[in-house]
Parts: sequence; C-alpha cells; structure tokens
Amino acid sequence: TLATDSQLTSGDLIFGKVNKIHVLNDGRYFAFSGSARLEPAIMRWLEGGEPPALKDDDKVKGLVVARDGLAHELDGLYLFPACVPWAGGSGEPFALAAMRCGKSAREAVAIACGLDIYSCEPVNHIIIDG
Repeated sequence: TLATDSQLTSGDLIFGKVNKIHVLNDGRYFAFSGSARLEPAIMRWLEGGEPPALKDDDKVKGLVVARDGLAHELDGLYLFPACVPWAGGSGEPFALAAMRCGKSAREAVAIACGLDIYSCEPVNHIIIDG
C-alpha cells in the first residue's frame, strides 16, 4: 500500500489539499514530498525527460513503486532501493514509528497527520497488487 497525506504547504503557509500519488507513463506509482514546484519536472524526468536543475535548498523526496511492488527511494535526483516500510516528508518519523508498531501505511499516515502540523487528512492511498 502506498499512502500519503494531502496537505500542500509552503514554509508555514497552508495552500490547500492535493493528491500526492501519481501514475507515471510506464505504470509505476510515484509519491512525492518536498518542494511542490518541482513535482512536475521530477515526474517528466522519471518518465524519460531531462533532469531538472535543483538548487541547494530544494527538497525532493519520494517513492517510486513498480507494479510488481519493487520500490525505489527518490532523494534529490538519486534513485536507490527503498527499505520497506518507508516514509518521507515532515511526518516521516511518526509514520515510520507507527508502521514499525504494526500499523498499516494508511493508518500510519493518519497518525502522522494527527501529530505533524505539516500533514493533514484525508489520507490518499493505493494498493499495488504486484
């Protein structure tokens, strides 16, 4: 299961709610956290386009999951095998702790939303059948 919160923030301002789970052209799933302005450029790059120019303070983190369930962590412009369970973004420590205590990804994100001021419900999720 791939699960995310919905809050879109910039600094200390809340800009609304978004779906952070996307399906790439090749069928992989992509969940993004970090500088939202970079999300479209990162998606184009993951789909075979040119890598975006990142500044030193740009935060780019995410998870790319193939239909067979193989997961890769995105950190900046680097992709490497992800340790599962995996969590990213400001709610990472809360969600990861919840999953290590036996909660599902969806439950873990809901817990993070209750503890992290930069995360909010609804929780979006997708089940990858593999």
